[in-house]
Amino acid sequence: MITPASTSDSELHHWMGVALDTAKRGVECGEFPFGAAVYEPGGTLIAKACNQVRSTCNPSSHAEVNAIAAAASQVGESDLSPYWLVSTAEPCPMCLGAIALAGIQYVAYGASHAVVKESGYGSLGVSGRELAQQFSSQLFVRGPIRGNECVSFMLNNRKRDLLKRELSSHDHSNSRSSA
Repeated sequence: MITPASTSDSELHHWMGVALDTAKRGVECGEFPFGAAVYEPGGTLIAKACNQVRSTCNPSSHAEVNAIAAAASQVGESDLSPYWLVSTAEPCPMCLGAIALAGIQYVAYGASHAVVKESGYGSLGVSGRELAQQFSSQLFVRGPIRGNECVSFMLNNRKRDLLKRELSSHDHSNSRSSA
């Protein structure tokens, strides 16, 4: 049986690298800088996903929710209780609710709720760690894992900067087509 203590820091470090790479690919496609991955207790990657809020125009298309949906589809059931979810940022209340409903008991995150808020991605006023303590199910939250990398990535891809780059790119392409 897996316990939070039986998963080593080096495993979580590696898993977070996969979530970070997934988030980077999402940013390259115009998405916000969030990535998540679901792992089975033995360390096999089940699913990974990036944030897709922008491409789907769906405010609930967060990386964690997308990774959970992909993992449930992959294993053929909605109960993901033996699995770990690794996220580049501390899960928001919506994502934490999805994590609990999927039965996931183990969560590792990179950047804290405060960094997510500072980066312009909003806050509902409660961190994932605080909310997890309110749940009736047992949820173990570990972090930060590769915190400096996740924080740097998040701050280098602040929401206002991504939107500004998009507007600049759009304005630049419009000025070329009118010339």
